Amino acid sequence: MKALWLLFPLPLLAQPCACPSPAALEANAQGMEAHARRSLTEASAAYTKAIAAAPPRVPTEDEQALIRAAAPRLFTQAGEAFPLKDAVAILHPSAPWIAYHLFWDDDIDFPDDNDPCDHEVFWVRLDDARRKPVELVTYYHGRLLGSSDATRAFVQWGKHGTLPGDWHSMEAVRLDMRRTYDRLSTRGRDYPGSPLAEGWPLKFAGAWEDFIRFDRELPAPRWRTAVSCLNNAVLNRRFLRYNFAAKTEWPPQLCAEQP
Repeated sequence: MKALWLLFPLPLLAQPCACPSPAALEANAQGMEAHARRSLTEASAAYTKAIAAAPPRVPTEDEQALIRAAAPRLFTQAGEAFPLKDAVAILHPSAPWIAYHLFWDDDIDFPDDNDPCDHEVFWVRLDDARRKPVELVTYYHGRLLGSSDATRAFVQWGKHGTLPGDWHSMEAVRLDMRRTYDRLSTRGRDYPGSPLAEGWPLKFAGAWEDFIRFDRELPAPRWRTAVSCLNNAVLNRRFLRYNFAAKTEWPPQLCAEQP
Protein backbone atom coordinates (compact mmCIF):
# COMPACT_ATOMS: atom_id res chain seq x y z
CA MET A 1 0.00 0.00 0.00
CA LYS A 2 1.50 3.32 -1.05
CA ALA A 3 1.73 5.91 1.71
CA LEU A 4 -0.36 9.01 1.09
CA TRP A 5 -0.69 12.24 2.97
CA LEU A 6 -2.40 15.54 2.40
CA LEU A 7 -1.57 18.93 3.87
CA PHE A 8 -4.36 21.45 3.34
CA PRO A 9 -4.09 24.39 3.13
CA LEU A 10 -0.41 25.20 2.69
CA PRO A 11 0.53 27.42 5.65
CA LEU A 12 3.95 28.75 4.65
CA LEU A 13 6.27 29.50 1.76
CA ALA A 14 9.80 29.05 3.10
CA GLN A 15 11.42 26.59 5.48
CA PRO A 16 13.68 28.29 8.05
CA CYS A 17 16.02 25.30 8.36
CA ALA A 18 16.79 25.01 4.65
CA CYS A 19 19.97 27.13 4.64
CA PRO A 20 22.79 27.34 7.19
CA SER A 21 23.17 31.06 6.42
CA PRO A 22 20.81 33.34 8.39
CA ALA A 23 21.68 36.17 6.01
CA ALA A 24 20.61 34.09 3.01
CA LEU A 25 17.36 33.09 4.69
CA GLU A 26 16.54 36.67 5.66
CA ALA A 27 17.30 38.06 2.21
CA ASN A 28 15.38 35.25 0.52
CA ALA A 29 12.35 35.89 2.73
CA GLN A 30 12.53 39.59 1.86
CA GLY A 31 12.74 38.70 -1.81
CA MET A 32 9.73 36.41 -1.63
CA GLU A 33 7.72 39.03 0.24
CA ALA A 34 8.54 41.68 -2.38
CA HIS A 35 7.90 39.14 -5.13
CA ALA A 36 4.43 38.45 -3.73
CA ARG A 37 3.75 42.22 -3.79
CA ARG A 38 4.95 42.24 -7.41
CA SER A 39 7.77 44.64 -6.55
CA LEU A 40 10.09 42.78 -8.89
CA THR A 41 13.10 45.10 -8.81
CA GLU A 42 13.05 44.99 -5.01
CA ALA A 43 12.64 41.21 -5.09
CA SER A 44 15.59 40.71 -7.43
CA ALA A 45 17.81 42.92 -5.27
CA ALA A 46 16.99 40.83 -2.21
CA TYR A 47 17.45 37.57 -4.11
CA THR A 48 20.89 38.81 -5.23
CA LYS A 49 21.86 39.25 -1.58
CA ALA A 50 20.49 35.80 -0.76
CA ILE A 51 22.60 33.95 -3.31
CA ALA A 52 25.65 36.02 -2.39
CA ALA A 53 25.27 34.72 1.17
CA ALA A 54 24.59 31.13 0.01
CA PRO A 55 26.04 30.77 -3.50
CA PRO A 56 24.54 28.06 -5.71
CA ARG A 57 26.89 25.80 -7.60
CA VAL A 58 26.87 23.70 -10.75
CA PRO A 59 26.07 20.03 -10.06
CA THR A 60 28.78 17.45 -10.59
CA GLU A 61 28.30 14.88 -13.34
CA ASP A 62 27.07 12.36 -10.76
CA GLU A 63 24.64 14.91 -9.33
CA GLN A 64 23.38 15.76 -12.81
CA ALA A 65 22.74 12.08 -13.45
CA LEU A 66 20.94 11.74 -10.10
CA ILE A 67 18.70 14.74 -10.78
CA ARG A 68 17.62 13.31 -14.11
CA ALA A 69 17.23 9.74 -12.89
CA ALA A 70 15.14 10.76 -9.87
CA ALA A 71 12.68 12.86 -11.88
CA PRO A 72 9.30 11.15 -12.26
CA ARG A 73 7.73 10.60 -15.66
CA LEU A 74 5.27 13.41 -16.47
CA PHE A 75 1.86 12.79 -17.99
CA THR A 76 -0.75 15.28 -19.22
CA GLN A 77 -4.27 14.97 -20.55
CA ALA A 78 -4.14 14.35 -24.29
CA GLY A 79 -5.66 17.73 -25.14
CA GLU A 80 -3.37 19.89 -22.99
CA ALA A 81 -3.20 23.26 -24.74
CA PHE A 82 -0.15 24.86 -23.11
CA PRO A 83 3.43 23.79 -23.78
CA LEU A 84 6.11 23.45 -21.15
CA LYS A 85 8.48 26.37 -21.71
CA ASP A 86 11.16 25.83 -19.04
CA ALA A 87 12.17 23.26 -16.42
CA VAL A 88 14.63 23.79 -13.56
CA ALA A 89 15.78 21.26 -10.96
CA ILE A 90 17.52 22.26 -7.72
CA LEU A 91 19.32 19.69 -5.59
CA HIS A 92 19.59 20.56 -1.91
CA PRO A 93 23.27 20.54 -0.87
CA SER A 94 22.77 18.59 2.37
CA ALA A 95 19.17 17.36 2.71
CA PRO A 96 17.98 14.43 0.53
CA TRP A 97 15.60 16.52 -1.56
CA ILE A 98 15.37 17.72 -5.15
CA ALA A 99 12.99 20.50 -6.22
CA TYR A 100 11.66 20.28 -9.76
CA HIS A 101 10.16 23.49 -11.18
CA LEU A 102 7.92 23.47 -14.25
CA PHE A 103 7.06 26.64 -16.17
CA TRP A 104 4.05 26.16 -18.42
CA ASP A 105 3.18 28.72 -21.08
CA ASP A 106 0.23 29.96 -18.99
CA ASP A 107 -2.73 29.05 -16.77
CA ILE A 108 -6.01 28.91 -18.66
CA ASP A 109 -7.74 31.10 -16.05
CA PHE A 110 -5.12 33.86 -15.86
CA PRO A 111 -4.34 35.45 -19.22
CA ASP A 112 -4.19 38.95 -17.70
CA ASP A 113 -2.07 38.42 -14.57
CA ASN A 114 1.18 39.74 -16.08
CA ASP A 115 2.94 36.46 -15.33
CA PRO A 116 4.14 35.07 -18.67
CA CYS A 117 4.11 31.52 -17.34
CA ASP A 118 2.41 29.14 -14.92
CA HIS A 119 4.95 28.08 -12.27
CA GLU A 120 4.41 24.66 -10.69
CA VAL A 121 6.73 22.65 -8.47
CA PHE A 122 7.16 19.19 -7.02
CA TRP A 123 9.84 17.61 -4.86
CA VAL A 124 11.46 14.20 -4.69
CA ARG A 125 12.92 12.83 -1.47
CA LEU A 126 15.90 10.54 -1.83
CA ASP A 127 16.94 7.64 0.35
CA ASP A 128 19.56 8.20 3.05
CA ALA A 129 22.33 7.33 0.62
CA ARG A 130 20.98 9.97 -1.81
CA ARG A 131 20.85 7.43 -4.61
CA LYS A 132 17.21 6.71 -5.38
CA PRO A 133 13.82 8.41 -4.95
CA VAL A 134 11.54 7.24 -2.15
CA GLU A 135 8.82 9.91 -1.98
CA LEU A 136 7.11 12.41 -4.25
CA VAL A 137 5.54 15.62 -2.95
CA THR A 138 3.54 17.75 -5.38
CA TYR A 139 2.17 21.29 -5.17
CA TYR A 140 -1.50 21.34 -6.08
CA HIS A 141 -3.16 24.75 -5.80
CA GLY A 142 -1.93 25.52 -2.28
CA ARG A 143 -1.97 21.91 -1.10
CA LEU A 144 0.95 19.55 -0.73
CA LEU A 145 0.22 15.99 -1.82
CA GLY A 146 2.59 13.16 -1.04
CA SER A 147 3.06 9.59 -2.17
CA SER A 148 5.65 6.85 -1.90
CA ASP A 149 5.20 6.33 -5.64
CA ALA A 150 7.89 8.68 -6.96
CA THR A 151 7.90 7.28 -10.48
CA ARG A 152 5.16 9.37 -12.11
CA ALA A 153 3.29 12.67 -11.82
CA PHE A 154 0.13 13.84 -13.56
CA VAL A 155 -0.55 17.40 -14.74
CA GLN A 156 -4.06 18.85 -14.60
CA TRP A 157 -5.52 20.11 -17.88
CA GLY A 158 -5.21 23.87 -18.35
CA LYS A 159 -4.46 24.58 -14.67
CA HIS A 160 -1.34 22.40 -14.31
CA GLY A 161 -1.77 21.43 -10.68
CA THR A 162 0.62 18.51 -10.23
CA LEU A 163 -0.74 15.22 -8.92
CA PRO A 164 0.94 12.05 -7.68
CA GLY A 165 -0.01 8.95 -9.62
CA ASP A 166 -2.35 7.75 -6.88
CA TRP A 167 -4.10 11.12 -6.38
CA HIS A 168 -7.53 9.47 -6.73
CA SER A 169 -7.03 7.98 -3.25
CA MET A 170 -7.31 11.51 -1.77
CA GLU A 171 -10.96 12.45 -1.41
CA ALA A 172 -10.39 16.21 -1.10
CA VAL A 173 -8.36 16.21 -4.30
CA ARG A 174 -10.94 14.12 -6.16
CA LEU A 175 -13.63 16.60 -5.17
CA ASP A 176 -11.54 19.57 -6.23
CA MET A 177 -10.71 17.95 -9.56
CA ARG A 178 -14.41 17.27 -10.14
CA ARG A 179 -15.36 20.87 -9.31
CA THR A 180 -12.69 22.12 -11.70
CA TYR A 181 -13.92 19.81 -14.44
CA ASP A 182 -17.54 20.82 -13.90
CA ARG A 183 -16.65 24.51 -14.24
CA LEU A 184 -14.26 24.20 -17.17
CA SER A 185 -16.61 21.93 -19.12
CA THR A 186 -19.74 24.08 -18.61
CA ARG A 187 -19.08 27.74 -17.78
CA GLY A 188 -15.57 27.50 -19.12
CA ARG A 189 -12.42 29.41 -18.28
CA ASP A 190 -12.27 32.78 -16.55
CA TYR A 191 -11.92 35.93 -18.68
CA PRO A 192 -13.27 34.39 -21.89
CA GLY A 193 -13.21 37.78 -23.61
CA SER A 194 -9.58 38.61 -22.89
CA PRO A 195 -7.67 39.50 -26.08
CA LEU A 196 -4.57 38.06 -24.43
CA ALA A 197 -6.20 34.62 -24.50
CA GLU A 198 -6.85 34.60 -28.22
CA GLY A 199 -6.70 31.04 -29.51
CA TRP A 200 -7.05 29.46 -26.07
CA PRO A 201 -9.78 26.85 -25.49
CA LEU A 202 -12.93 28.36 -24.00
CA LYS A 203 -13.96 25.11 -22.32
CA PHE A 204 -12.77 21.59 -21.71
CA ALA A 205 -14.34 19.57 -24.51
CA GLY A 206 -14.74 16.11 -23.11
CA ALA A 207 -16.21 13.90 -20.41
CA TRP A 208 -15.02 13.59 -16.82
CA GLU A 209 -13.27 10.37 -17.75
CA ASP A 210 -11.32 12.30 -20.40
CA PHE A 211 -10.35 15.04 -17.93
CA ILE A 212 -8.71 12.53 -15.59
CA ARG A 213 -7.15 10.35 -18.28
CA PHE A 214 -3.46 11.27 -18.21
CA ASP A 215 -2.26 9.26 -21.17
CA ARG A 216 0.10 11.66 -22.90
CA GLU A 217 3.65 11.22 -21.61
CA LEU A 218 5.84 14.27 -22.02
CA PRO A 219 9.37 13.90 -23.32
CA ALA A 220 11.86 14.15 -20.48
CA PRO A 221 12.35 17.88 -19.83
CA ARG A 222 15.72 19.45 -20.49
CA TRP A 223 16.33 20.24 -16.85
CA ARG A 224 18.48 23.27 -16.10
CA THR A 225 20.15 22.43 -12.81
CA ALA A 226 21.79 23.85 -9.71
CA VAL A 227 22.78 22.79 -6.21
CA SER A 228 21.38 25.23 -3.66
CA CYS A 229 19.42 25.54 -0.44
CA LEU A 230 17.39 28.32 -2.11
CA ASN A 231 14.80 28.03 -4.86
CA ASN A 232 13.09 31.29 -5.79
CA ALA A 233 16.30 33.32 -5.56
CA VAL A 234 18.14 30.90 -7.82
CA LEU A 235 15.28 30.82 -10.33
CA ASN A 236 15.16 34.61 -10.42
CA ARG A 237 18.90 35.32 -10.52
CA ARG A 238 20.29 32.34 -12.40
CA PHE A 239 17.72 30.93 -14.80
CA LEU A 240 14.66 32.99 -15.78
CA ARG A 241 14.54 36.39 -17.45
CA TYR A 242 10.76 36.62 -17.05
CA ASN A 243 8.55 36.90 -13.99
CA PHE A 244 7.02 33.88 -12.27
CA ALA A 245 4.93 33.40 -9.16
CA ALA A 246 7.11 32.53 -6.17
CA LYS A 247 6.21 29.16 -4.72
CA THR A 248 7.00 27.12 -1.62
CA GLU A 249 10.74 26.50 -1.30
CA TRP A 250 10.82 23.04 0.30
CA PRO A 251 8.22 20.73 1.87
CA PRO A 252 7.86 20.78 5.68
CA GLN A 253 9.49 17.35 6.01
CA LEU A 254 12.85 18.88 5.16
CA CYS A 255 12.87 20.74 8.47
CA ALA A 256 11.36 17.83 10.36
CA GLU A 257 14.29 15.69 9.24
CA GLN A 258 16.94 18.12 10.50
CA PRO A 259 18.70 17.22 13.76
